[in-house]
Amino acid sequence: MGAPESSSPSVPANLGAQVGLLGIALAVAIGGAGGALAAVIAPESIARQIAVGAVFGLLFAAALRGRVPSPGAGLIWGLGAGFMLWVILSGTALLFQSARQSATPMLGEARALFPELAGCIVCIGAPVGVFLGAWSARRSQGPAAFHWGRAIAAGGMAGVVAAVVFSRWEYEGDFYPLISGYGALDSHMETVGLHFAVACLIGCTFGMLFQADVRNLGSAMGWGMAYGIFWWFLGQLTLLPVAAGRRADWSAARAAVLFGPLVAHILYGLIIGVVYAGVDAAWRRLFVDADPLNRKRDGPGVRLLLSLGWGATGGFSGGLVAIPLMIHTGVFTRLAGLDSGLTAAVGICLHLVVSTLLGASYGVLFRGETSNVVFGSLWGLVFGLIWWYAGPMTLLPLIRTGECDWRPEAAAALLPSLAGHLVFGLVAANVFLAFERSYTRWLFSDPRTAAIEARRTRPVSTPAPALALFILGLGVLLPILLS
Repeated sequence: MGAPESSSPSVPANLGAQVGLLGIALAVAIGGAGGALAAVIAPESIARQIAVGAVFGLLFAAALRGRVPSPGAGLIWGLGAGFMLWVILSGTALLFQSARQSATPMLGEARALFPELAGCIVCIGAPVGVFLGAWSARRSQGPAAFHWGRAIAAGGMAGVVAAVVFSRWEYEGDFYPLISGYGALDSHMETVGLHFAVACLIGCTFGMLFQADVRNLGSAMGWGMAYGIFWWFLGQLTLLPVAAGRRADWSAARAAVLFGPLVAHILYGLIIGVVYAGVDAAWRRLFVDADPLNRKRDGPGVRLLLSLGWGATGGFSGGLVAIPLMIHTGVFTRLAGLDSGLTAAVGICLHLVVSTLLGASYGVLFRGETSNVVFGSLWGLVFGLIWWYAGPMTLLPLIRTGECDWRPEAAAALLPSLAGHLVFGLVAANVFLAFERSYTRWLFSDPRTAAIEARRTRPVSTPAPALALFILGLGVLLPILLS
């Protein structure tokens, strides 16, 4: 009988000490080198960018070296910290502009700083985060803790499945969102082949980075969404133009042209996360949970019904709370930005039905993700943002017109409904968490069940705050900046 395996990596208490001065020094060097590269791509002062990257590497390694037990967790922390770095730098620049009484509108000035955002994410935050996560994992876990075959097979499968979902746009609309930054190829077969090759590459790297972090379908959606946004910066705006023999263009104007592929990357990342987590869960069910020591007190059918019921209650509650916002913004009389002719009463009824169904899906996806109110609220906000991109921007116009309108102008027109989605997710998550915590207290009355649940609980080092910062910050900011 094998030893029980936890679905979440444990963080050694001396992880910070294991990183050591060498790891900090390397993080500083990587940050400085990334700053220099960012200054070359988006012409800036090289000395300033090197200093910014080096200071970022020093502070990041010193503050978070005990919270990055894997490369995937390091990437998420790096993306969140890189975005925060840009917020600080751009906020400082805007304050100086205001002090000089510049006539440049603030939004226009923020668009002018978009290249710095790409540099902070691609060249500084991501490399430093991945390095620190890989360094910590190597020092604390050893190479035997990682399963290369499982990561590549499951990740590659997830990437191919996600690419197949976009086949309608590929073959009917000649739209290849993952390689839009590359340009047209000589033949249709070459374009399709490159699209699937990039899809497989993203899926495989997702598996290699996040194998230790994937827990539930819900959190995997979060990892996938963040990874999709990151690959839009890395692929569409940086690597693909260079591969095509052009210079990388980080301007807001170029990013606005590629806003449709951004939405596609977000949805693609969500699909990758769900498929990979499903395959990984099947592996754990066959080879881990089959161990009698890991079996839960209640059966899978009971857990499913409870999750559906709690989630549906939470979704209905979130829908009720969001009604005043939806009425104020006139969402009920418009569907996906188009006049639908619905009365307010019919719109409210449909809204509550959809909210209940979405809440039920939240219960299934995020069951057991956290017992913390703060983290539960963050997951709820992320869930609301996910459905803003998947619902009003994608599924509803697809149902009504057969086409998706992923222009930044269309996203800007739908921004009033974003507040309602965020409120819905926040309330639904907290209502669901209240039911789940009450049930967990009952489970913990059995010492054996308490031990199993303790092994499945996420460590305090989860990068959920950085994930929420990155997803919510860019998910809301990019439609505003690029419209």
